Amino acid sequence: MQYKNWSLFFYLLLVCNFCLAQSVHDKATFNSPVNFPIILSGNYGEIRSSHFHAGIDIKTQGTIGKKVFAISDGYVSRIKISAFGYGKALYISHPDGYTSVYAHLDRYEKKIENFIKEKQYNNNEFEINFFPEEQELLIKKGELIAFSGNTGSSHGPHLHFEIRETANQVPINPLLLDFDVKDNIPPVFRSITFYPLSKRSLINNKHKKTIIKLKSKNNIYSIVDSSIFLADNIGFGVEVNDYLNNTRNKCGIYKLMVVVNKKIIYSHIIDNISFAETGYIKSHIDYEEKTKTKKTIQKTFIAPNNKLKIYRKLENNGSYSFKKDSVYNVEIIAKDVYDNTSILSFKAYGTKGNPKVTTADSSEGTFMAWNTSNTFKNNDIKIVIPKKALYDSFYFNYNVSPPVKNAISKTHHISSETIPLHKHFFITLKLDTIPLNYKNKVVIAGIDEKNKIHSIGGEVVNNNITAKTKYFGKYAVFADTVKPSIKPILKNNKLLYSDKIKFKIKDELSGIKSYNGYIDNEWALFEYDAKNDILFYIIDENRITKNKTHEIELFVIDNTDNVSTFYSTFYW
Repeated sequence: MQYKNWSLFFYLLLVCNFCLAQSVHDKATFNSPVNFPIILSGNYGEIRSSHFHAGIDIKTQGTIGKKVFAISDGYVSRIKISAFGYGKALYISHPDGYTSVYAHLDRYEKKIENFIKEKQYNNNEFEINFFPEEQELLIKKGELIAFSGNTGSSHGPHLHFEIRETANQVPINPLLLDFDVKDNIPPVFRSITFYPLSKRSLINNKHKKTIIKLKSKNNIYSIVDSSIFLADNIGFGVEVNDYLNNTRNKCGIYKLMVVVNKKIIYSHIIDNISFAETGYIKSHIDYEEKTKTKKTIQKTFIAPNNKLKIYRKLENNGSYSFKKDSVYNVEIIAKDVYDNTSILSFKAYGTKGNPKVTTADSSEGTFMAWNTSNTFKNNDIKIVIPKKALYDSFYFNYNVSPPVKNAISKTHHISSETIPLHKHFFITLKLDTIPLNYKNKVVIAGIDEKNKIHSIGGEVVNNNITAKTKYFGKYAVFADTVKPSIKPILKNNKLLYSDKIKFKIKDELSGIKSYNGYIDNEWALFEYDAKNDILFYIIDENRITKNKTHEIELFVIDNTDNVSTFYSTFYW
């Protein structure tokens, strides 16, 4: 009975702390963007590799071509088409101060499709970012505007849908606006992680990060090994997900709070995250664990350069100092947007701090502070890390090893890939040993654990090449002298089928920089599906004469200016 009262106390405390946040967005009356029940594969604030998810992902039964409708009256304020990111996206501004966003579309409704296609032909470009005037494309509530797809960086057919505040383009949580998404499933805790945050910190008498599994009963979670001994400054992290009805997809939680001995030391709520701050997610999570094991652990303590505004309550930046011979009651409470709640509760026993405290020495590496710019250089390399590119100060390490296959430089080991960066840093490598005829064809590339190469490009000045990246790890210089490949995708030995002409285009190192296609010596709108390396053209009856043999020519250029061409004819 005592435990139930305790939980009720904290539940009421949580509601009191967060009731203000939910009242920020008045209940607007919107239609659904689809004409079938909404089932989600991803929700707002879900943690992705480098950002918080800015909307909801609506399942489209594994197919493309589902009708997409305007949720309210308004006008098309932006049309963006890219081979990456949101792919084909549509933005509609509404008079109530919101903008709705529909992304990864297969195509637009006819009047919008014709409008933007004219702009693409005027620019001779597939990729476009156009902002129509307010009266150019007026939209009515419930009007058909597009068809769902799988364009851009989508990993499967779905509709990505957002609601933004028009004035600042900050995405808000659509599930606060009653889109009739079913969810009566509380969040699920997977594990808890304890972090030693000082040299005196101990977790069960060891000075190392400790991950512990959990058990549960009726949404109340506890530690499998109930005896937890903690000393000095400790941080917590939890692996926790939410689930919605009728889907197995892992989703993100809405609220998280940590309470120690009836005192809130940490809380966050995910209701609006600007694009300017979403990159701080790499500090919000345990980036080392994500890199090594793919686990997503949300830390409940923050680094000095974590500027996320989701945090509502922070005592000592979310960490807690455990004292000898004291007993601590800890509760971690997770909630979803529909108020489904799970609680992780355990006792911790304070112990004596680590007696083996030593001061840092130069063997740990070169100290780099997060709030200053940092430079490291020797005869082979120069590294410049701008101010506030790091989330926290750390000891930088560097070494070299022999060249990997096809590299024309040594392998440079730049710190550890498990340390996150918020901004790009700059790598400059010398080209003294590079043959003169290669110097306009070289790039710096990252090398992963499987020795797969990822070009980050580079600019050559004199005998140096400089490139920027947001990732520590292994880097080397490579020469790209090979042209991109262009391979027609034939059906029944024909270039044209189902009103489409398709090509597989690929570059093995520096990547595709540009592509252009011409039919009968006129620029033609070829669309690029970058994730599948497909370039395709859909027959346009308004631009191609029927019952005639036509010439087709392609030009594909990579990032070191190697050019490939293709020429053929087809009959339509």
